[in-house]
Amino acid sequence: MENKNVTKCKACDADIAKGVNKCPHCGKDQRNWFMRHKVLSIIIILVILGGIGSALSGNDKKDTAVKTSTNDTNQTKQETTQNKTETNKNELKEFYNIGETANYKGIEMTATKVDKSSGTDFDMPKEGKEYVIITVKIKNGSEDKISYNPLYFKMQNSNGQVEDGIFSTVNGDTALKSGELVPGGEVEGTVIFEEPVGDEGLILQYQDNMFSNKVKMQFKIN
Repeated sequence: MENKNVTKCKACDADIAKGVNKCPHCGKDQRNWFMRHKVLSIIIILVILGGIGSALSGNDKKDTAVKTSTNDTNQTKQETTQNKTETNKNELKEFYNIGETANYKGIEMTATKVDKSSGTDFDMPKEGKEYVIITVKIKNGSEDKISYNPLYFKMQNSNGQVEDGIFSTVNGDTALKSGELVPGGEVEGTVIFEEPVGDEGLILQYQDNMFSNKVKMQFKIN
């Protein structure tokens, strides 16, 4: 009958009592590797569990980072699209025609009409020239006061000459004065130039102050 309290030595195969740590015949340790190295076994198990936890946490962080990055990218795209839309809305063309409204930093300007005159008996242009009178309408679409002045306007002719306006009695009743516009305010008046007769290449230029040479808006008047 088999003795349940007896087992075999793992090394020499001799009969030994169950539960002994060493074989009395060969002296070999009968405990398995994990039992012999309890501390190391615990450390290995903890490392494995820690690795699994880190991997899961890393995936969560990666997913969060991807979602955040995607959200940031989408938001950036939306802001870029919005900025482009606003830029395109207010983007100045190189030239405007009579009746078109240009918008520079909230200054809405329209050259509404062009008249030409050979002058009067008391006020005549030089020989070979004529008076060119442009009616301009200015509206303040910004949130601050803006100034207006006939000296902000210049005329470029087909010869490439850029000239200042003149003062004449021909448009004395309608001439644009100088002043300021509060937000929403508007003013209309005429500016006058002396240019070659029949010149079809005239361009009205606007600067936002008389000391600047940088053109802000241009209107083809022919």
